This record gives sequence, structure tokens and C-alpha cells, in this order.
Amino acid sequence: MHYRHLRVAELIREALAVILSEEVRDPDLQGFITVSEVEVSPDLRRARVYYRVHGEAEDWARAERGFRRARGYIRSLLAEHVYLKYIPELEFHPDHRPEETERLEELFERLKQGKDSGNL
Repeated sequence: MHYRHLRVAELIREALAVILSEEVRDPDLQGFITVSEVEVSPDLRRARVYYRVHGEAEDWARAERGFRRARGYIRSLLAEHVYLKYIPELEFHPDHRPEETERLEELFERLKQGKDSGNL
């Protein structure tokens, strides 16, 4: 049963990638937005959709606004792409993990350099 969640999540992620690139015309959702991950609840009724915006902070804010406004419409489009008994409620969340990982790596490198030079 656990694998079903993973399969459904991946199916939704792939469908949302197509929907965002080809069907959604909201100006706040135009640009380079990728769906990085989808987590589905155990009952398959809710899906957390993590997205990345390749742009500046303003682009992230626009995408958040666009997802909030278009959530229901995107869910209806999803129903046309995937064949599930229930189409989950969608929650869109920005995925800042890559930036956080990069920031932590830079911090660790600075700490390492400080330790090597005896500054710590």
C-alpha cells in the first residue's frame, strides 16, 4: 500500500508539470516554474505540491499568488489528466530546499576555511 502513495504522487507531479507548461494561462504562473515534489496523504485526499521558481523573490511571490488563485482550476485540469477515484485537494508550497542546501554548503565551507586557518 505504501508504494501506491509514491505512484500516485509521481503521477500527479508529472501531470502538473504538463498542466503548468501547456494549459495554465495565469500571468502569475508564467515563467519557469517546476514541480519538485508531491506528497500525498495516506487517504489520497490531499496532495502537498512543492514547486520551485527559477527567478527572483518577486517571481516567487507572483507564483504563490497565482497558485492561491488558480488552485481549484488546476485541480479540475488534473482530473482530466489522471484517473483516480478522488482527485486530491491541492496545497501549493514553495520549495526553497535547493537554495537552503547551497547556503548551508557555503556556510560549512567558510567554517572549514576558518578552522584550517586557526580563526575558530
